[in-house]
Amino acid sequence: MPDLYKLDCSGLVCPMPVAKTKRQLLEMQSGEILEVTGDYGEAGENIKRYLDKREDKILEYKKEAENYYLKIEKA
Repeated sequence: MPDLYKLDCSGLVCPMPVAKTKRQLLEMQSGEILEVTGDYGEAGENIKRYLDKREDKILEYKKEAENYYLKIEKA
């Protein structure tokens, strides 16, 4: 089973959630999983757009009101 990392970006607005996600992914190995949560909905969309340009795979994305959750597999 791959390692699981969790990143809580609650209380942060852009660009910090994207920057923190990017930094965490750089430290991870291929196949490892990152769960990102936060409470600023636009940041979730920005993270998703950032990941669309990369090989990392979005396994799950949920947005409920301003809360978001992403589950990402490092390429």
